[in-house]
Amino acid sequence: MNAYNQSQCQVKSGGFISTLQKVKEQINFEYFQRNFEKDEVKQIIEFCNIMADVLTLPQETLVVIGKEQRKASTVQEVYGLLDERHIETVLVNFNQVRYEIKSLKTYIRTALYNSYFEMENKGANETNVRIAEND
Repeated sequence: MNAYNQSQCQVKSGGFISTLQKVKEQINFEYFQRNFEKDEVKQIIEFCNIMADVLTLPQETLVVIGKEQRKASTVQEVYGLLDERHIETVLVNFNQVRYEIKSLKTYIRTALYNSYFEMENKGANETNVRIAEND
């Protein structure tokens, strides 16, 4: 379990604000404030809000990721692994989208969730390429 799995009682007593602060620490929000434009920082704040929203849900709540429903606890575990690299990747990819996103919140939730797996697989692929080049 990660640090965000909280009881409903904690959530009702200001849990969102404290969770939002933890998310900002986790993703190194200061990095974005120092290195990105104001509009991009606003987007990062929205990403943080969406993450905190999911992280404060009761664990059994169903969350739409892609077109599938997953338990909030599963999504919370993945969100607990994200750092500034994942957030930056989501930001860059999001800003390259050239079509209308009908459900923005669901899209961002999914992009955040998938960013972890994409980066893990990218690293594995790069390792495989280096091994193949040395053979």
